[in-house]
Amino acid sequence: MIPKELAEQVQTEAQRIKEVQDQFLQTYQQLCGHLGGPEWRRSHSDTKVEAVFHHARREIVPIMERAGMDHHAVQALCAWAEKLLMRR
Repeated sequence: MIPKELAEQVQTEAQRIKEVQDQFLQTYQQLCGHLGGPEWRRSHSDTKVEAVFHHARREIVPIMERAGMDHHAVQALCAWAEKLLMRR
């Protein structure tokens, strides 16, 4: 069992991470809409959707790496966002 103070710290940090993830997902969705047009998600072509995701990553990865994020962490975050967007 962890001390109560640490549990509270983890809870606070988890809430902040969740807020940032939600913001990132919204931004990623906006970028995909900008790159693929307003109907990009309704495309019946997985190839088109994958091309939009690929283009979005080409734009986002360098920005996030310049901000100090690890390349693999950025790729994982993009994959997470793409998975959620495909479910919607």
